[in-house]
Amino acid sequence: MLSHRGTKRFSQAALEGFNSQEHWLAITGEGSPLRGPGVIHTVPQERSPVHTASHTGAMIRLAQLAIALGSPPWTAELARVPGALRTALGLRPQIIPALDRLQFGHVVHFVGSGPAHATALEGALKLREAAYVSAEGHELESIFHGPLISVRAQDSVVMVAQPGAALERTLDLAAALHEIGATTLAVGPSSARISAAVQLETPALHELLAPIVNVVPLQWLALEVSRHLGVDADSFRKVGRYAAAQSKFTL
Repeated sequence: MLSHRGTKRFSQAALEGFNSQEHWLAITGEGSPLRGPGVIHTVPQERSPVHTASHTGAMIRLAQLAIALGSPPWTAELARVPGALRTALGLRPQIIPALDRLQFGHVVHFVGSGPAHATALEGALKLREAAYVSAEGHELESIFHGPLISVRAQDSVVMVAQPGAALERTLDLAAALHEIGATTLAVGPSSARISAAVQLETPALHELLAPIVNVVPLQWLALEVSRHLGVDADSFRKVGRYAAAQSKFTL
């Protein structure tokens, strides 16, 4: 189980359903109320409900767990992740001037293939949580089979440009979006190969480790968009009708 804070009622109830603490693992933040030999901590609890470091830390713990259980071909590459993260964190200055080229009054689409699909989903989620912008995450191939016809010239599209089998298909998408007139942003090791208005190049890693790094520029994007729009990224919109809406359920 993965839980940022370890306080959600269904997460706790799920663990309580096991007869023995030896049959589960929980990846959660430091200071979590979850207890037992299966608890693996990530990072100190974040102030913001728009979790970023906790998300990245959980992915690293999953990678470490995979190595402990087996011998994945990317074992040696895990040691390169901290340096790659530092490089990705350094992309923030490139993101700020790019905001004027994107249109946030319309839908922002995020697209990725294979493991990068998870990056696209997380990028869309962060933008919604931090800046209240309408965003959608798509699997690369599936966007050709319907969703593409709803993309408008006023929309923006963020493509995860990962080297490998899906890169040529990503180039196809970029060409199609150019014809539509949508503003595009490419993030990933192969971003320079994508004809996009904004290119954010990240270090190349095995595609199963790449989501740990490629999500960082998208986290920066969510933060900078919130500032650009004058939104408090840490508020989780707990005011007015949204506060009333959130009072109708318990997490």
